[in-house]
Amino acid sequence: MQNTKNNLITALLSCLEDKSVHELKVKDIIDKAGVSTRTFYQYYSDVNDLLRDTEDSFIAEYLKNVEKDRDSLGDLDLDVPFEDQLETILNATKNTIEFCYAHKKEIQLLLSDNGDTRFYNMIFHTGCEKIMKRMSQIKHIDELKMDEKDRMRMMISVQVFVHSIIGMVRVLLEYSDRLASYDVRQSILTFLRESPIASMNINKK
Repeated sequence: MQNTKNNLITALLSCLEDKSVHELKVKDIIDKAGVSTRTFYQYYSDVNDLLRDTEDSFIAEYLKNVEKDRDSLGDLDLDVPFEDQLETILNATKNTIEFCYAHKKEIQLLLSDNGDTRFYNMIFHTGCEKIMKRMSQIKHIDELKMDEKDRMRMMISVQVFVHSIIGMVRVLLEYSDRLASYDVRQSILTFLRESPIASMNINKK
């Protein structure tokens, strides 16, 4: 069963290389997968059903890697130099970054012009939620004196940050076969200097 579903998902991604998801028909999928119409409908009601399963499965696996990384962020201490904080943050994204590189093609296709805006929105909202959850676990976070306006500004910063990090990941994936791991690390460190964590570090009282 899982092999057949994986075959259909692979076929969907392959079809997205040449055609928009909104133009895809069930026939495109079954021709690419080499299965019968009956087999397709045993698992999915239509192309959108297959697309949703593909996206939901990706997000589920993505979240597993985020959870693996989350414990590391508990070591972040706002009392240490900011560059040391960045090292902790970067180390707390190791599994997530590796997951993105392992699923490079899938991410690029689903975020492409042929992909689905729902997928982008899922990543965005999930990213915002996880960052806010991670921030709540930072050492001395309760020492940040924020009123309602400060919290609103922080939420805006987080949303802008997540939009930006999605863009950064897309660019890094594009150059992944030409960048050494050190270069990738330096690119991420440079990016993190503009993160909401930087604002929190400045605003600590």
